[in-house]
Amino acid sequence: MVLARTRGRYAAYALAGTTVAACGGGGTASSDNSGAGGIIAFVRQDDNVNHIYLMSVDATGTGSTPKRLTTDAEAENYPSWSSDGRHIAYERALNGSAIYVIDADGADEVRLSPTPGFDVTPSWSPDGTQIVYARLASAPAPNTPSVTDLRIMNADGSADRSVLAATTFSVEPRWSVNDQIVFMSLMGGSNLEIYVMNSDGSGLVQLTSGAINADPVWSPDGRRITFGSDREGGGKLNIFVMNADGSGQQQLTHFDVPYEAGDTNWSSDGRKITFEYDISGMQQSDPSAYAEVWTMNADGSGQTSTGVQCSDVGCAPRWQPL
Repeated sequence: MVLARTRGRYAAYALAGTTVAACGGGGTASSDNSGAGGIIAFVRQDDNVNHIYLMSVDATGTGSTPKRLTTDAEAENYPSWSSDGRHIAYERALNGSAIYVIDADGADEVRLSPTPGFDVTPSWSPDGTQIVYARLASAPAPNTPSVTDLRIMNADGSADRSVLAATTFSVEPRWSVNDQIVFMSLMGGSNLEIYVMNSDGSGLVQLTSGAINADPVWSPDGRRITFGSDREGGGKLNIFVMNADGSGQQQLTHFDVPYEAGDTNWSSDGRKITFEYDISGMQQSDPSAYAEVWTMNADGSGQTSTGVQCSDVGCAPRWQPL
């Protein structure tokens, strides 16, 4: 199911590889990209099936030695690091779509979701003891946004409970150090918008309006949120940032059609952002579509390619916490 756009980054779900993907931008890369290196988890296709990879990134932003995390045959998507960098939660398309947790070295893979199930887009609590995720009420169907529950469970799958029940397509919840959860949703109408609430489901506030706004991600200090938006019009999809209360919205990338970027994630020190950059501007359904993992400084400068290819839909680059 693809929402809102035939080309680009917005929310596609399929049982044979459930993915959520975002929006994007582009522009002229500058040479100032010194800073955070480390390990980035991301999604890459093997024989048209998404799998999770890890790669090293040096201080210049160059990637190397991509390596698959698992040997599973089923599609895998949406990796999320635990705060200590030792574990990854992710989706696996086995008996529906389920939340799994695995060690960073690929050992001790555990399914946390019921069988069958339709669970997607996990994110860890700041202390690493819990996971927030979205549960679809039914199997995805073309052009039919699912009713969803946002839920929280312990890291071992116990004490699972709903914190926001029965809304339309509320997905990609992410937990801040300030105990708030940001997510994107269709609950307000036809456009994906960004919302924030307390971790118990109280204090729900809509942060964006007037365009498609998606894929919200907290900065490490919980003071800012990066997201993607088509608010420029003309088919442009770029990366933006705003304060935690929705104020101070600013554009970070300025790519023009057919180039796009999105699906952001911050380095632990808050100095860098990694994102997906679509090279060719091809439709999501095109098997020859091409994307790369890129990085930039937190102010949008220093945009540069890691040189490592990723999946065109749902690249999901995620920096390992230090």
